[in-house]
Amino acid sequence: MWKQDRRSEIDRSNLPDPLSHRLRFEVEQTLHSLYAEADLADQIDSLYLPFANWLSSKLGNNEGPLILGLSGPQGCGKTTFANVVSRILIKGFELNAVVISLDDLYSSRQDRLKFAEQYSPLFKVRGVPGTHDVNLAISLFERAKQLKDGEVMKFPRFDKSLDDRKAVHLWQEVQGPIDVILFEGWCVGSPVMKQDLSAPINGLEQEKDADGVWRSKVNDLLADDYHTLFNMIDLMVWMQAPNYDVIYEWRNKQERLLEAHLYDIHGGVLDTLDLKVMSAEELKGFMQYYERLTRHLLSVMPERVDVLMRLDESQSVLEVKYPTEH
Repeated sequence: MWKQDRRSEIDRSNLPDPLSHRLRFEVEQTLHSLYAEADLADQIDSLYLPFANWLSSKLGNNEGPLILGLSGPQGCGKTTFANVVSRILIKGFELNAVVISLDDLYSSRQDRLKFAEQYSPLFKVRGVPGTHDVNLAISLFERAKQLKDGEVMKFPRFDKSLDDRKAVHLWQEVQGPIDVILFEGWCVGSPVMKQDLSAPINGLEQEKDADGVWRSKVNDLLADDYHTLFNMIDLMVWMQAPNYDVIYEWRNKQERLLEAHLYDIHGGVLDTLDLKVMSAEELKGFMQYYERLTRHLLSVMPERVDVLMRLDESQSVLEVKYPTEH
C-alpha cells in the first residue's frame, strides 16, 4: 500500500504545471497565427511561463503600464516571444498586455521619401533609425500611460509587403487600462555608437555612403529622438546571437515565411500583385543597411540590459540571465 501511494506521488510530480497545461492551447494558437514552429510550445515551462511570471512580479503601483523593451538581431524570434508572453500574461495572469513592434512605427512611405531627399537616399529603405515616426511613438506611449478603464486607443500597423502603413481602420485597438507594453524591435534600446564611423564596413557604405552622411545621421538620431523614446522603457531584454554571420540565415528564414504567408492569402495571383518579398540575394544587400548597428548591439547590449537571453545558431534559447534580486 505504501509503495502504491509513493508511486502515485511520483506520477503527480511528473505532470505539467496546471497553469502551463491550461495555457498550452493558447500558446499553440499564438504560434500558429505567427507561422512559427509548433514545437516552440514545448518551451512553455522552461521559457515563456517563467519569464511571464518574472515580468508580472515587476508590476508595481506606478501609474500607467510597465514598458518592457525587447531587442535582438533580425530573425532571432523577438516577435514570437513577445506575442507568446503577452498571451500568457492575458490568459494566465489576467493582465492587459499589449505588444507594440518597432516595425509598426515606421513612417509612411511618403514621409520616408521626404526624409531621404533631405538627408540621404539610403533612408528610402526602412529599418534603421530615421525611418520610424518617433514622435508618434512617444505620443502613443504617453497616451497609453493615461488610458483609463473604458477608454480605447489605436496603435499603428505596418504592412511590410506593401512597404507602407496600413489604413487607420486596420490599426490595433487597445482598451485601457494597460498593465504591460512589450515593445519589441531589432534596435529597441540601442545606445549611440561611440566608435569611429568614418571607415565603411561593407559595400553599401563604400558605394552609397562614402562621405558617411547616412551613418552619421543614424547615430545623431540615436543620441537625440530615439534616446528620448528608449528612455521611456522600464525594463530591457536582449536576445544575443552567437555571432553576426548566423543572422542572415535567420532573416532569410523569416523572409521565406513571409513569402509562404502571402501565398496562403493570395494564392496564384501573388505574382500579379505589387507585393514585396526579397530573394536571398536581395536580402544580402538589404542587410548591409543593418550591419553596422547590429554589430554594435551585439557588442554592447549584453552588459546594458536587465535580462539577457543567449541563443544558439538554431535560435534556441540556451540561457536566460535575470537580474540579481536584492
